[in-house]
Amino acid sequence: MTEEQIKLLEEWRLAKAEADAVKPIIAKEQELRKQVFAAFYPAPKEGTNTIDLAEGWKLKGVYKLDRKIDEAALPAVTEQLREMGVNADTLVKWTPNLKTAVYKELTAEQRAVFDQALIIKPGLPTIELVAPPTKE
Repeated sequence: MTEEQIKLLEEWRLAKAEADAVKPIIAKEQELRKQVFAAFYPAPKEGTNTIDLAEGWKLKGVYKLDRKIDEAALPAVTEQLREMGVNADTLVKWTPNLKTAVYKELTAEQRAVFDQALIIKPGLPTIELVAPPTKE
């Protein structure tokens, strides 16, 4: 290994240790945030909720609902809505996602054609320092 590689590896190791040390603090803040929100907004409305505090301070909490589609239930609901005069297609945005396992089964020629419809860029790599086995 070069001196530059050793230095870079050590910098990464220290940065990772700092990031790992922060994780419990972040988890604690998130848990306390949930508790404070529940204590001040027992029946929140979706969106921004505000409570006046002492000396002109305000506590502003944003209540969010994460809505995901249950794809198994969608066909029956779509039919019910259609009978009610509602086009469910206006409620659902379909996003194309690559089926990687099927893509990898393509021939090189087929893949070259389909690659024209893909934006391919490297993702964030993962690395790990593995300690040597301990001798017993």
